[in-house]
Amino acid sequence: MILDTSAVIERVRARRPVTEDITAVTLVEYPKIVYYKHFSGGVIFPIYEDYMVAHRLQLALIGLGRRFPTCWWRPCR
Repeated sequence: MILDTSAVIERVRARRPVTEDITAVTLVEYPKIVYYKHFSGGVIFPIYEDYMVAHRLQLALIGLGRRFPTCWWRPCR
């Protein structure tokens, strides 16, 4: 599993171990992770194709979101 930056920060604040991998983005956003003695995961450096796949997935999710009204949690007026 790969943890998001916010999940890593929560674990560190709770003094829990971080055994999962992180991405280079998390390494840049939270550089202190390299000094956290309970970090035993790896750092994944995405390649160009990974970013393109992520971009296409986000576009697909945006398309799915347009199928639902913005007031899905309450009656629309």
